Amino acid sequence: MSMRVTSAENYIEKRNSIAYDYIDLFETMGFQIILVPNNTIHVNEYFKDDIDLVVLIGGNNVNPKLYQSDCSLSDVFSERDDMEKTLLEMAIKNDIPLFGICRGFQFINVYFGGKISHNISGHVNKEHVLNSPLMILDNQITNSFHNQGIALNDLSERLQSIAENSNYVEAFKHSTLKILGVQWHPERQMKIFDQELINNFIEGKL
Repeated sequence: MSMRVTSAENYIEKRNSIAYDYIDLFETMGFQIILVPNNTIHVNEYFKDDIDLVVLIGGNNVNPKLYQSDCSLSDVFSERDDMEKTLLEMAIKNDIPLFGICRGFQFINVYFGGKISHNISGHVNKEHVLNSPLMILDNQITNSFHNQGIALNDLSERLQSIAENSNYVEAFKHSTLKILGVQWHPERQMKIFDQELINNFIEGKL
């Protein structure tokens, strides 16, 4: 599982961090969690044991330069972009399911050539109803804590939208690879359908 980069108040240093909610969700589902720091040079060592799922979590912004945008954003860290690119490629190489949450969802889209929209109105501290061809997702209510997202026409051609709200993608899967992404935060709502979605994805049932 990836981690976000945070600055320590009153200290001139960067820190790897993760919200308790992620640990709670995935341990509730029976996973033993391995956290991968953004500044390690030994990523290969994390893939020596059997791994059921690689997770790219939320937090921080994807560098706009990666999708040819001149938008100026704060909270951007190149080391995290580099680390998550490595984790994504290692997951593909080792045929391990990859799951992206919020920023992770956006990063996956950018990696495959998609873009991100900025300053979306009505998406911060809101709830959305999903429209989806999948019974497990259709009409489900999800949280929203972002003002960036993926417009329908900015989704990578290699990704398939499986849930939407208004003109934005809320969930996608890769057309051929074991990759799933959601814009919302399942760890903050702890709903049964989220856990079923993740399990079905790992089992190849989506």
